[in-house]
Amino acid sequence: MSDVVSYQLEGNIAVITVNNPPVNALSIHVRRGLADCFTQFANDEQAKAAVLICDGRTFIAGADITEFDKPIEEPWLPKVIKQMEETPKVIVAAIHGTALGGGLETAMGCHYRCAVESAKIGLPEVLLGLLPGATGTQRLPRLIGVEAALDAMISGKPMPAKVAHEKGAIDKLIDGDLRSGAVAYAEELVAAGAAARKVSDIVIDPASIPDGFFDEYRKKIARQTRGFFAPEQIVKCVEAAVNLPYEKAVERENELFMQCMKSTHSKAQRHLFFADREVAK
Repeated sequence: MSDVVSYQLEGNIAVITVNNPPVNALSIHVRRGLADCFTQFANDEQAKAAVLICDGRTFIAGADITEFDKPIEEPWLPKVIKQMEETPKVIVAAIHGTALGGGLETAMGCHYRCAVESAKIGLPEVLLGLLPGATGTQRLPRLIGVEAALDAMISGKPMPAKVAHEKGAIDKLIDGDLRSGAVAYAEELVAAGAAARKVSDIVIDPASIPDGFFDEYRKKIARQTRGFFAPEQIVKCVEAAVNLPYEKAVERENELFMQCMKSTHSKAQRHLFFADREVAK
């Protein structure tokens, strides 16, 4: 078992805890730990549901961006998220601080999401010249609608938990202690016989999208996104979410993510990100 991800049984609820300071980034050690713990959960007959929670000041606040220019080490994040979603027993994400980028994608791979009201969620990859490449462009539109998801991903701005709850990305707001509240929520779901609900099973009806919507959306964002590569790729991913079967749309997302990753735009934006950090030191 990984040192940074632990497994503990609380009654009939498995509590899987990430502890990778300072922001619980999704390093290879965290990804391996999550894969191991969710395998243990799937095989644990005593555990009827699981809660995914994080120690420290925040939920998973994103990928480990120091790994971006290195070869992918297995398991890569989309594989872990698929493993979680395919688990037949209910998994609840318990969010505090910020669930950003890969952190929100991981939470959307869970079957239910709860959060304290002070939490925020978001997909800010566009600020690094990237798109949410671990199924984020496919899952967020299914949860909060196409236009709201596009707005969130194109701006990169985090969304307060209360707003996320109103839009459908968060299922329950927790008052008081998050861990005990999340365990109680998981127990309620077990008692109610709730299904292991998959976001990937939600179908976006193409007929629900007005004719010309994507062309109009491109015009709307043209001024703010001029000169940047990633925003158009995000729009293409959401078009795929509407028009293609889920698995095919995920393939499209992966293809466009790699184009973003290799682009001079993203390399420049990531260089700037690290340079700003160095200057601050």
